[in-house]
Amino acid sequence: MPFKVVATPFRRGMQTTHPHEHEALRPLGIEIQSIDAASDEEWIAQAKDADAVIMGGRRMHGDLIRQLEKCKVFASGAVGTDTIDLDAATEKGIVVCNCPDVFIEEVAVHAMMLLLSLAKKTVVLDRAVREGRWGEGRQYMKPMPRVVGDTLGLVAFGNIPRLVAKKAKGFDMKVLAWDPFVAPEVFGQHGVERVTDLKELFKRSDFVSAHLPSNPQTNGVLNYKLFSVMKPTAYFINTGRGQTQVDADLVRALNEGKLAGAGLDVMDVEPLPTMSPLVKMDNVILTPHSANVSDWGDIERRRRVGQEIAAVLQGRMPRNVANRDVLKKVNLSQPVTA
Repeated sequence: MPFKVVATPFRRGMQTTHPHEHEALRPLGIEIQSIDAASDEEWIAQAKDADAVIMGGRRMHGDLIRQLEKCKVFASGAVGTDTIDLDAATEKGIVVCNCPDVFIEEVAVHAMMLLLSLAKKTVVLDRAVREGRWGEGRQYMKPMPRVVGDTLGLVAFGNIPRLVAKKAKGFDMKVLAWDPFVAPEVFGQHGVERVTDLKELFKRSDFVSAHLPSNPQTNGVLNYKLFSVMKPTAYFINTGRGQTQVDADLVRALNEGKLAGAGLDVMDVEPLPTMSPLVKMDNVILTPHSANVSDWGDIERRRRVGQEIAAVLQGRMPRNVANRDVLKKVNLSQPVTA
């Protein structure tokens, strides 16, 4: 009997064909079943006997996970795993796979796009030209940082911010980074100055780019205490997770002139309410949690989901395991390499 693999839709629509995921699964005789359920009860009624779940818009909390009867793997085509109770999955012996390496380039490029757009006032100047206000453009051109020679501070120093650092050095920027979980020598290997005090990083930087994951230790850490010590000519950028910043604190700091502006791909409430003060600020650039998007990346992440499920269902080690402790409970052989 073939394995049962189910997929849950995101709020933006129902995917039913899964051509890229099927590349690795059809050779095993697997057809993905899409589940459109209004409630957890409806969902579990259809998915309780699934061998694998492709993650989508449904939050996989502990009560739901514990009702799955034989699930072996959750596969997410995203970097973050904050919609999955990892402890409950581990307790149940479910391997959680994500794609932390697929979107590195995309997110790094997006962070640099926000940095350059803030510096050069791209959005407000474009709007002025389109609206026939050419002569008013000058009012938006202060502060107008040079970027070249400016200081970029990176909050966290994983794969994405390391690539941001590399790209920033193409503009001859000085790069600082804070990350208590990265060995001191790693910073030097990338030509980056290690900063151990997060407040110092915010004080010294002309641009701060945040790349934190969402977890109990990081949520809300980017708050008024940090925004208020920035240079009045500095900019804050976040392409990590919105829960790590306090939007109200950022609005307050912007209104008080503690910093010059912000570029946000993520917010602490998503979708961002249309009544949010951020929407009305000319010195804020907003994108809809889209930093990871590219035509190539969308296909590659979906292929990876199928590949990871196929590996686990065949008893092989997948490329990425988010809950490493589960490997003490399940026996997965190393994949055969060419």
